[in-house]
Amino acid sequence: MAGLDALHRPGLRAVPPGSARGPLRRLHVAVALTFALLAVELTYIVLASPRFAVREVLVRGDADLAREVVKAVSLPPNTNMVSAPLAEVKRQAEAVPAVREARVERSFPARLVLTLERREPVAVIRREEQAMLVDREGIVFALPEEWGWGLPELVASHIESGDVAGDEAAREVALLLRVLRALGNDPGIRPTRLQLGADGTIGILLDSGTRVSMGTREQLAAKVKLLAATLDQIGAERIARIDLAEPEAASWEPVDGVGPFPAG
Repeated sequence: MAGLDALHRPGLRAVPPGSARGPLRRLHVAVALTFALLAVELTYIVLASPRFAVREVLVRGDADLAREVVKAVSLPPNTNMVSAPLAEVKRQAEAVPAVREARVERSFPARLVLTLERREPVAVIRREEQAMLVDREGIVFALPEEWGWGLPELVASHIESGDVAGDEAAREVALLLRVLRALGNDPGIRPTRLQLGADGTIGILLDSGTRVSMGTREQLAAKVKLLAATLDQIGAERIARIDLAEPEAASWEPVDGVGPFPAG
């Protein structure tokens, strides 16, 4: 008689609801912890590894200005790309007087891009062989090989002393810039020199050679209007000097020395 394979059939019973959730929940927790640890590890690698350090700072803008800014910008070794101090790089760049504004952006994988906007000069201060440029806000700056040819020169006692950053020189610059703005863009009035005297009187030399005595800063708008009308009526090339210190008694002298004549 052939033998039979032994067979055991264990008893079955219903599994109570929720009894399998414990191991499954522990598995979920373990997986979540594993991913969290991996995320922390990856973050550490990205923030700490030299592979993710800033390799270069690319400076874009005016060539002479860019060379000055490159000397002013400094980052610690192995500065991380993700945590690179963009605000500090911007501050360092804008500390260069000729920089009006700087913008910094990340360019992955390893470059910071620094874009510069330079100040545009409206006047110049000359001292010996140095030219100090002045923008419309009164900021004084210098750039290599920038001599300010064609810009009106500002002259005053404290400006000439050399301390262009001092309070008195700053006030002189601000006043002469106010006069320059008042002259406006009239093509008939092209100043080459604006001078503030020790007594507070203002003198202007036009590119025609005409010398203008403006007196003090009082009634500045009225004096400029009278100057424009006189130059337009007579012609700057015919006038050697105009005295506008007292607008009601303004006068001009012709280049031939005859006069003076009433202005306006």
